[in-house]
Amino acid sequence: MVRLIIWLKPFAGYILIAWITAILIVSSVPSLPVLKIQTANSEIRLDYLIHFCEYGILAFMAFLTFSGKEFRMKYRRFVMITICVALFAVLDEFHQKYIPGRSFNVKDILSNFTGILAALILCAAFFRKVADKITRAD
Repeated sequence: MVRLIIWLKPFAGYILIAWITAILIVSSVPSLPVLKIQTANSEIRLDYLIHFCEYGILAFMAFLTFSGKEFRMKYRRFVMITICVALFAVLDEFHQKYIPGRSFNVKDILSNFTGILAALILCAAFFRKVADKITRAD
């Protein structure tokens, strides 16, 4: 996994831009069907899982893009990236109010924030591991 992250680093900015573009395109499509799994007692909406993954990947790619050569990042930059990704998540959901057949959903925003939080935790762990490996290799 460490090698994959190191290999991915030079392409992270391009992937980040492509991912943001994909999010904006998909969230602008009118009347997307809601994916659900029917169980005996209830139904489970899969779009919350999709939001979690979508914004987890976005946050991970943002942190990867803006981390330094040695995968280190100052606390202030870390917080700023987190705020920007969270703001993008809210604005993306808000803009769906104006798309026919779409709506603003607070649960989607909560799923987005949960994905961002998961990416924060993963990045903190993986980047430290990668930075240590790079430092030891020098």
